[in-house]
Amino acid sequence: MPQIEVKTKQGQRRYELADKPVTIGRADDNTLVIKDSQASRHHCVIEPGEVGFQVRDLESRNGTNLNDTKVTTNKLGNGDIVRIGRTRITFIDPDELISMPEMEAAAPVEDDLFPPDLDTLDIDLQADVKQGAQTNWERRLEDIINSGAHGGFDEEDISLVDNRGVTVHQARSGGLDTGRDGDGAEGTRAFRKLLYASFRTRATDLHIEPRIEGCAVRLRVDGTMISAVQFSKQIFKRLLGIVKILCEIETSQKNQVQDGHFSVSINGRRVDYRVSLTPSVHGQKLVIRVLDSSNSPSRLHELGLTPWMYEKLRRIATKDAGLLLACGPTGSGKTTSLYSCLREIDVEQRNAITIEDPVEYYLEGCTQIPIDHDQGTTFHSVLRSVLRQDPDVIFVGEIRDIETATVAMQASMTGHLVYTTVHAKDTIGAVFRLLDLGIEGPLVANALNLIVAQRLVRLLCPNCRKPVSPTPAQTLRMGQRVEGLSKIYVPQACKRCLRSGFYGRRALFELLEITDSIRDLIMKGPSIKGIRDLAKQGLFTTLEEFGFNLVAEGHTTFDEIERVAGSE
Repeated sequence: MPQIEVKTKQGQRRYELADKPVTIGRADDNTLVIKDSQASRHHCVIEPGEVGFQVRDLESRNGTNLNDTKVTTNKLGNGDIVRIGRTRITFIDPDELISMPEMEAAAPVEDDLFPPDLDTLDIDLQADVKQGAQTNWERRLEDIINSGAHGGFDEEDISLVDNRGVTVHQARSGGLDTGRDGDGAEGTRAFRKLLYASFRTRATDLHIEPRIEGCAVRLRVDGTMISAVQFSKQIFKRLLGIVKILCEIETSQKNQVQDGHFSVSINGRRVDYRVSLTPSVHGQKLVIRVLDSSNSPSRLHELGLTPWMYEKLRRIATKDAGLLLACGPTGSGKTTSLYSCLREIDVEQRNAITIEDPVEYYLEGCTQIPIDHDQGTTFHSVLRSVLRQDPDVIFVGEIRDIETATVAMQASMTGHLVYTTVHAKDTIGAVFRLLDLGIEGPLVANALNLIVAQRLVRLLCPNCRKPVSPTPAQTLRMGQRVEGLSKIYVPQACKRCLRSGFYGRRALFELLEITDSIRDLIMKGPSIKGIRDLAKQGLFTTLEEFGFNLVAEGHTTFDEIERVAGSE
């Protein structure tokens, strides 16, 4: 059933839409009363239309905005946002969750920013040194910046904030005080451009790697490393100095592993960075992880689940007690998905606590506890302490040992809702992973409610993807779900996708609900085939099957699914 999610200064609520109109305004006789000074007494109505639901303005004083455009009457689609002053109302239609917008090719993009003889972005990194031109690295970074989508801000809008929250470099002001010579100013300029390039390209990591002469910079975009630029040795030293100042790391130490964090502020929005410095043959390698939540889905309906998966996951994720287990390799989006589930819970009404190593997303109204290895704290020790904090919902970052697993499972059986993750290949493999840790079968069977396995796959660039006919082997591999399929798509290369052929990522999902029959099998002595046969009696889609559906819809490639989720 369609729903609306209402977000105001007072909090966030979700309502199901029936066949009756929902009037919205400040007056008490409205179906939905909002306390917003910019709303009229009877502002607008969400009502059934000829097809689906529509929003209709009731001649309000300030108007009704749909996706930032004023409307009088307009049909609502999944994910549409109605704004009334400071109130935001999101329309959610579970029946549309699986369907992605048709990938219309963008207007052709000229490749004049790239030299015509380049086939990829893996350009000659030694060119900076050979030419010796100060502006060469700037031109390279500008090429990358201009190829990405504009985020609504410019390089000058970035303020650098150290790990204590003190703004060291104000937006639209002078440079960071790292020296008085020209190299210092150039190093600051290079650092700011690197951060801005990471925003424009949606990079998740920046790798600054020392070489015999200077350093090479690579960006991780959509899970793939892309070579960007090379700096001189002088600029490399300045970059290290700037990062160490922001993280308050000892600058004289060069042969030790060092960690830290800093952040930036952009028009009131904060983005955090996690820093790792490791000594190598030619100097310290610097890796900066970008923790930008704007590039990740934040709500459950944004994950791209099928309708039945969405309903099942949301039902388990909002129960009073139980265990929701996410599995997959590092970097597969497990934490993002569980935080999307956590946002479905009213944290004003329930006490939610997270235990993480480290905390990567900040959620208002939720108590978040980082693991501190220097103090000797572990998931197990903190979890036992948290159980004395009267929790309703507990998010344990990862199950690594039998002690943590046992306490988490016992908590789920004593009236707590527990979210946690484990490293396993798929949902059925997660059951055996828990048993391999030494947990008794009856505890595993009675504690588990739902297991979610996921992988991230790259999406084809809609600007340059190319249709081809599937080979007989591919058609046979994908099976009946693509019967009669005349074309699939393969990647090409253009400026918009940084010559990779892919733009963006989304998740593949596999859900295994632990039914009574599966519980009986786990207690008696499970087998992979036995659990799979029982799962197939209900709704069960493997990661590979989920991926092949995306191939048939033209969102990704056959090879990408084989690489990420193919059977061994």
